[in-house]
Amino acid sequence: MKRLITVILGLSLALALHAQEQQQTTEAAEAPRSVLDNLSEYVTVHQSDALSAALEAHIDRNARRTAAGMSNQTYRIRIFFDSGQNARAASEAAAARFRSLHPGVAVSRTYNDPFFKVTVGNYTTKADATAALKSLQQEFPTAFIVRN
Repeated sequence: MKRLITVILGLSLALALHAQEQQQTTEAAEAPRSVLDNLSEYVTVHQSDALSAALEAHIDRNARRTAAGMSNQTYRIRIFFDSGQNARAASEAAAARFRSLHPGVAVSRTYNDPFFKVTVGNYTTKADATAALKSLQQEFPTAFIVRN
């Protein structure tokens, strides 16, 4: 019985390896090629040095931009948002509490009539802000993400 199981496992392993090799050779044969690869012996491209320099300058100028083109867009987490009579004192308390729990993370208090707001962090992607929000919601359950 053990021999039969060993033989069956060996055959299935050999079949799996053979199928994987066949798939790899098929994928290699179907790999897309550039149109210019076929024309390289018939076509010559002449490009001025000024055009090459302009392209390199454009790439250098835009090296810090993100793929979406929004290099200055950031996300933050608002941990306090209120307009009550004691909102000013409560916003100061929320900011001080956050600073003591998370030293080194940016905290910003703002007042836009009639709301006092406390916003924390500076995240370049929404995914980073969401991960931070999940950990902050234990301490600040009403926290939410804002786009800056």
